[in-house]
Amino acid sequence: MFKKICTALLVFCTAMFCGCQNQNKPENSGGKLKIVTTIFPAYDFARNIFGETADVTMLLKPGMESHSYDPSAKDVVKIDECDLFIYNGGESDAWVENILKSTENVKSLKMVDAVEVLGEEHTDGMTAEEHEEHDEHDHDEEYDEHVWTSPKNAALIAASICDKAKEISPENAAVFDKNAESYIAKINDLDRRFAELLSGEKRYFVFGDRFPLLYFFKEYGLNYYAAFPGCASETEPSAQTISFLSKKLNESDTIKTVFYIELSNHKLADNLAAESNLPTAEFHSCHNITSSDFEAGESYISLMERNYQTLKTALGK
Repeated sequence: MFKKICTALLVFCTAMFCGCQNQNKPENSGGKLKIVTTIFPAYDFARNIFGETADVTMLLKPGMESHSYDPSAKDVVKIDECDLFIYNGGESDAWVENILKSTENVKSLKMVDAVEVLGEEHTDGMTAEEHEEHDEHDHDEEYDEHVWTSPKNAALIAASICDKAKEISPENAAVFDKNAESYIAKINDLDRRFAELLSGEKRYFVFGDRFPLLYFFKEYGLNYYAAFPGCASETEPSAQTISFLSKKLNESDTIKTVFYIELSNHKLADNLAAESNLPTAEFHSCHNITSSDFEAGESYISLMERNYQTLKTALGK
């Protein structure tokens, strides 16, 4: 509730400032387009589609926890002044809709609109989340927001960004089409390789962590157990969850690796692995990346390639 109040106040105050600016908002005069994105997948998709025609920025700083992000006043001004704002949608982006209502003439693209969304899953063994009291509209959209984790979805989102790019800058349509064709071909190649690697795999993957990979696992027909759902705010698993996952790791239908996601302290995964004498491995959801990975130029493609190699090792292939 406190977070919502703070965001509302920020939106109100910044809207007054932006409203004054909008009256004299300069047109793009042949310079690069300004593209603003919220999270890393949107940033990476956009920079690949727009190429040299745009300056693409990401509001979420590398290494920052994505689910607790709150926009600063400077962030809101960046959104107001950009040529295109790309965000994901979902519970983590609840603040976006208020900001878009308070600014004028901001062209935007919501990534979840490009794909078919799935309801968030709560599987056996997961620690139940304790919710605060919410108003009647808080859970209108109880879907899993990590849509980009499926390469097929990533390709659809990239195509949607290309369409939007051509809408806002038709003079660069040929560039956008060429960039999108090349980038989507790389994503499709990843999808093909994942499908081959994971074909017929019926064992369970165990995540001693959140599970923001529903779209990836559904795409390839995979089974899993996890400590928390994808957007869980809980950080301490229940005793029942620990016991459940520990038992599952010793069953024959479970892959003998304990997985965790990026930017996690992976304490639970480490403890489960130590108890069962098993290795741990990071599965990158690409939601955000470390500062070092960002500086090194890591991309959605390279991070998913990292996941491919991780899975290949865990599966013994």
